[in-house]
Amino acid sequence: MTKPSTGGAAAHSPAGAASVMEEYHHALGKKDLDTVCRITAPAFDGGMKECRSLTPMQFGMLSEDDFKKLKATRVDPAKVQSKGADKVVVPPSAISPQIAMMAAEPKTFTMAWRDGTWVVID
Repeated sequence: MTKPSTGGAAAHSPAGAASVMEEYHHALGKKDLDTVCRITAPAFDGGMKECRSLTPMQFGMLSEDDFKKLKATRVDPAKVQSKGADKVVVPPSAISPQIAMMAAEPKTFTMAWRDGTWVVID
């Protein structure tokens, strides 16, 4: 089960998804490949293997300021949109602060409840 930055288990709710999305951003900021891929591998066609090969390239595209912002990211659970019992959408407006790459190309994340936790699927 995912242990979000708040220290508890991720709840099967939009607020739980928000905490996992925060955990993902914080992991990016720390270059924590294991955590990033545990949360995002389902979004890769090649799953865990592809995530583990492509994510280090993403780390290389980020500035020190980006890493600092990612470690401070907060996700507003009130802006996470439920799309049924096992799916949520996290719009760019729910995430702050945003790094330059995210601000230039805003991304909406789709998350699904799988195996007792939230994962990014798109």
